[in-house]
Amino acid sequence: MKKLLTVLVALFMVVSIFAAEKPFTLGPNVSYAGSVSFSLIATESGVDFSGSLAVDSASLAFGPTSDTQAGATFGISYTPFGGVSLALRSITFATPYFGTYYSTGKQFVNDYFTGQVYNPDGSVAGWDTEFGTDYADSLKVTLPAVPGLELYITDNTTEATATDSTGDYWFSDMLLAKYPVSSFTLVGGTYAVKSTTAAVAGGAGEGTGYRALGLNAKGSVDLGFFKPSIDVFAGYLLPATPVYGLTASGSISPFAGLTLTPAFKYTENLGKLVYKSNTISDGKYVSLGVTYTTTFAPVTFTAKTTPKYDIGLSAFTLPLNELSAKVAIAPVTFTAKTTNADLLTSNPFTLYTEAAYADSMISAKAAASWADVTQIATYTYVQLSGSVKVLPPLTLAADYRMVPGNSGYNARLTYVMTPNVKLTGFYGTLGADGAGNYTVIMPATWNVKLSYSASF
Repeated sequence: MKKLLTVLVALFMVVSIFAAEKPFTLGPNVSYAGSVSFSLIATESGVDFSGSLAVDSASLAFGPTSDTQAGATFGISYTPFGGVSLALRSITFATPYFGTYYSTGKQFVNDYFTGQVYNPDGSVAGWDTEFGTDYADSLKVTLPAVPGLELYITDNTTEATATDSTGDYWFSDMLLAKYPVSSFTLVGGTYAVKSTTAAVAGGAGEGTGYRALGLNAKGSVDLGFFKPSIDVFAGYLLPATPVYGLTASGSISPFAGLTLTPAFKYTENLGKLVYKSNTISDGKYVSLGVTYTTTFAPVTFTAKTTPKYDIGLSAFTLPLNELSAKVAIAPVTFTAKTTNADLLTSNPFTLYTEAAYADSMISAKAAASWADVTQIATYTYVQLSGSVKVLPPLTLAADYRMVPGNSGYNARLTYVMTPNVKLTGFYGTLGADGAGNYTVIMPATWNVKLSYSASF
């Protein structure tokens, strides 16, 4: 019966996706959101197709005739020829005395404890490998009597146990408490680390597992003319490793065009925290970012440097992060930029140049980069890119990239049949990198793809 119900629910969802937006409901207390996709792709290897239905969130809320409220969220997924699956994602339960949120997955609480991996743009790429492997189900508890207080228990899937008589590892799961105080958020807690990862700590006696204790305070201080962000951590890796750190940074604009960004960081052993985000790292330095931008139409000049004194190494560096000029005479722009890793040493000046054209139908760009401006014959790469909107739904594009000793090219087309359906084609030896830029030189290949995607 449960399997039949699962199939029927998934079928109803598919019908609603391909018809009008949410043309039916499963009841007044049910809501859902997700995505569907289908693709048919032809390559030199033959023809393949794939499809997926994913319910990112679905919830069922109900209120019995009492002061207790409960609800649940679940996920539905469909794999062609693989069947339909229904999985519980979370359960909520609340009374006047406490509230709970149980998740079958991990919950993010703090970068020092529940590590996430961030992309350069700040978006979340996933969980830290160790945290993702060692932890699973989690529980959040709130107390109406103490507004703002949140308590977390995250289950350690590989329960660490005591290996000696000290009892340091008596409780394996992660216990955390989160509480706001003025402009700061405090997060403190403890967890045990299993033996296979404990060597990361590197302290005496920590080779067979250890316990971590810590408290983080993160917020800002308003000084009127300056509002620095403050991040403080203090903790201990039992039995013998103190962990602490202070980071402060902010931004000041004394006058138009000039921005100063002072920063201070002093940490010890933060790198030994196993379940931290990739934004948490050790450092001992004082720096002052200086950026100045001014425009004398049509030219914009930008200069940026970040003098830095490394306290740990007793070393001072003066990088030239950017010295650039941009000329914008619509629809054409010209850009030239140079950098230097340290002006106090013999590091070379780099050079990047770009010329671009863009209007409603045509876009084109030529770019070149040199690692050493004095070695102009030894370039890093030269790239030409362009696209033409032949018809409102049809776009043709091409790229050419040359590096010392090699080169690559491609030709591409995109035909948007409807907002949800498009046809794409590719031929060439220049593929896309992880950021979607065509920079990867490879053997020649081709493909034609028809795809459908929609959100609901």
